[in-house]
Amino acid sequence: MFSSSQFDATSAFSGGGFMPSQSTQLTDSTPSPAKSRNSLGVVPVTVKQISQASQSGDEKSSFVINGVDVTNVTVVGMVFDKAEKSTDVSFLIDDGTGRIGCRRWVTENFDKLEMEAVQDGMYVRVIGTLESFSRCQAVGCFLCQTCDKLR
Repeated sequence: MFSSSQFDATSAFSGGGFMPSQSTQLTDSTPSPAKSRNSLGVVPVTVKQISQASQSGDEKSSFVINGVDVTNVTVVGMVFDKAEKSTDVSFLIDDGTGRIGCRRWVTENFDKLEMEAVQDGMYVRVIGTLESFSRCQAVGCFLCQTCDKLR
């Protein structure tokens, strides 16, 4: 009625149900080289980490920080050299590890009101994308919040 091959040791792993078959399991025990990870979220970084970052070679033009492909970052620091134009507001952020240029494009009335609250000497939290032009790195801001309560 039942053959002996139905109940031997290998039949328990023959791929039935949710168990993978032994033929599909990896038998190579050599470690593979580490691959860089991608970060699709916002990564908190320092200006020093940005200055030491290398640009990845893919078409997304992201940067590699600590082995992670990073596009969107957040930096907290003090505002210096704020310059307002009709199309954008540019300023420097100093977080104690260095300074980096930031640019916030003013396309809506809300953007203008947000940037009017930011003055030189204030602490802000900037969220934006890392940009590089002629080996000079900068942050293209899409959010700039003043830090009212420093802990």
